[in-house]
Amino acid sequence: MKKKQKSPNAKKRTGICKLTHASGVFVESHLIPKALTKPAQKGMPFLQLRLNRPPIRRWSSWYDPWLVTQTGEDILTEFDTWAITELRKHKLVWSSWGANHILGSLHRPITGTSWGIRKVDGIDPKKLRLFFLTLLWRAAATNLPEFSAVQLPLEDLEQLRQMICSRTTEPISFYPAQLTQLSTMGVIHNHAPIPETKKIPSLQPGIPDRELPIIRFYFDGLIAHIHCHSSDAGFTSGLGNLIVGAEDSLIVSMQTYMDSYQGARLRAMVPNLLFQGDSAQ
Repeated sequence: MKKKQKSPNAKKRTGICKLTHASGVFVESHLIPKALTKPAQKGMPFLQLRLNRPPIRRWSSWYDPWLVTQTGEDILTEFDTWAITELRKHKLVWSSWGANHILGSLHRPITGTSWGIRKVDGIDPKKLRLFFLTLLWRAAATNLPEFSAVQLPLEDLEQLRQMICSRTTEPISFYPAQLTQLSTMGVIHNHAPIPETKKIPSLQPGIPDRELPIIRFYFDGLIAHIHCHSSDAGFTSGLGNLIVGAEDSLIVSMQTYMDSYQGARLRAMVPNLLFQGDSAQ
C-alpha cells in the first residue's frame, strides 16, 4: 500500500518563534530531549508524572507544536544533541549504563547513608549551563498544561531567551543549577518539572537554615534543581563547583533510587510498582 502523501496545500502553522522572535513555520519541539525521555522498551508506553494529577501512560514525551519555528528548533537541537552525547559519555544518565543497575566506582558513597558524591571533569561548563537554561526556558514559555506550574517573571523569561540566543552564561547567579544523580536504577518514567522549596542546612551555629525556591527537573535518572532567583548576594558564587557552569569541574551529589524523593514519589503515586534493580540496592 502506498504511503499517503501530504497535500501541498495543507495548512501550515505559521507565526512568531518564541525563542528567536522570527516569523516562520512552527515545528513540533520536545520540551525535554526525546532521547532522554524514552520508554525502557521500544514501542511500549511509559509512566508520566505530573504535579497534582494522577500518572498517565504515554508513548511520546512532551512536545509543543506552537513554541518555535525551525530557526528556534535548530538552536534547541544544537544544545540537546551536545548534551545527550556528553551526559551519556560521563554516565550521568541511566541510558548510558548498559546492563548495569548500579553506577559503581564512578562515585564515592558516604558510609552509613544512601548518599554519595562524584566529580565530573571534561564537560564544557558553559554549554552544560546553557542546556539547562534551555530546559527552564521551554518549561516557562510553553502553554502545555503539564508545565503550567513553571512560572517566571516576564523580564526574567526575556533575559533567559536572550542568553540562549547569544550563548551567554553570565551572571552565574541568574537561575543557577545543581545536579543530583541517582546511583541505582529504578523504573523508567517521565516527571514534569515542578516548583519546590529546597532546605539548605546551615553549617554555622546561630544561623538558620536557608529555604530556597527551586524548579525541579527530572529525566533518565538525573535531577536538576534550578534556583529561582535572578541574582543574590554572593550565595551562588560561594558554592563553587557545586553549581553547573561555575568551574571546569562539577560536583554532583548522588543518592540511591529507593531512598530518593523521586522513588518515594513514584511509589506513592503508583502503589505496588515493581522497581527494576530493587534487589541490587
